[in-house]
Amino acid sequence: MIKIQDVYFSYSDGPVLGGIDLTINKGEYVGIMGESGSGKTTLAKLIIGLLLPQNGVIKVNGISTQESTNLLEIRKAVGLVFQNPDTQIIGETVEEDLVFGLENLQLPVTKIDDRIDRYLGILGINHLRYSNFRLLSCGQKQLVNLAAVMAMQQDCIIFDEPVSMVDRTHQKKILAYIHELNRSGVAVVHITHDPEELVHCSRVIIISSGRVAYQGTPYEVFEHMIRNDENDVPVTFAISRKLGLAPISKPEELVKKIWLLKSKT
Repeated sequence: MIKIQDVYFSYSDGPVLGGIDLTINKGEYVGIMGESGSGKTTLAKLIIGLLLPQNGVIKVNGISTQESTNLLEIRKAVGLVFQNPDTQIIGETVEEDLVFGLENLQLPVTKIDDRIDRYLGILGINHLRYSNFRLLSCGQKQLVNLAAVMAMQQDCIIFDEPVSMVDRTHQKKILAYIHELNRSGVAVVHITHDPEELVHCSRVIIISSGRVAYQGTPYEVFEHMIRNDENDVPVTFAISRKLGLAPISKPEELVKKIWLLKSKT
């Protein structure tokens, strides 16, 4: 689906990415972690063609991002939800915001209306359809951005720190919708500083100094972090190790294991 081959990128103040090789497969749920300035957001922008690699190649469904004439097809296939929902405002109202992207797909008015109804409904925000975007809470804005991207029905959606600016209630909602989106067959690339958000990923990638430093299943990556004296691992993973259990990353699995232990004692 997405192939990144030996990609380099620098800003005026210095290099950010230095030889990234990565493949995102169709329907995969990939988490990307790394310290601030490691190049995570730059990579996301490169994938959808907002930036172009200075060396190397990025292809989406076999189409290179280097050619400006390819960008519409690439953005039909891959969407991006930014950390700050205000950066994606296009229309004054929620409806106008969703209409903009759908009109670019050259859909008839009836289909546009159907998609707006469907995706606002899925996210439980149909009542906001005619609201002024700027009057919404940060959490509501992020749900609108998610609806706008979902309505495009793309093959892959990149989430760049999607819950870092919203309250705990909206965090849970948004993460649940992201998981459900992936279960429906959409490839998800989830960029975050918080490993707790990545326990359901099929693969987690650590970027450091502009390169892929390590990748594997969540279990493998969290084990790697502990071996390297990095304590910022999911609480469930840390608790399971403290209890002498095989490390568990998913909360629901830990709860089941604890109940089994309790019933035996």
